[in-house]
Amino acid sequence: MKRLLALSVLLTSLGSAGCLVAAGAAAGYIVYTQVLPNNVHVAQVMFDVDQVWPSVKETMTFYQSPGTELAIQDFPRTIEAKVAGAKVLVEVEADDIDLTTIRVTADKYLSKDDATAAEVMEGILKRLREL
Repeated sequence: MKRLLALSVLLTSLGSAGCLVAAGAAAGYIVYTQVLPNNVHVAQVMFDVDQVWPSVKETMTFYQSPGTELAIQDFPRTIEAKVAGAKVLVEVEADDIDLTTIRVTADKYLSKDDATAAEVMEGILKRLREL
């Protein structure tokens, strides 16, 4: 109920100007997802950062290339990893109580790697669905 109320408040404040993913009952935790210039994948979720951050760290262990280590920084919350030959940066930021923004970028061969960034973001959101 609390998430539904927060979602309705956000929908009212965003109006028609926001980029919003249809957030039904099953996917009600996603406020929006979008791809910014330079292939920065952004998602805002209706979970507290204290729930999102451990989930993102665990998810990134599944995506990291074998033989590499994650570079985790707790403040600001960032993770750097090698994923399929690309250098991936994940940033997690608390916007409010039960509202967190996740950003994913990937660089491969001196250019942005949209496919890898999209795959990592999809994996993070899929894992958050299980919370």
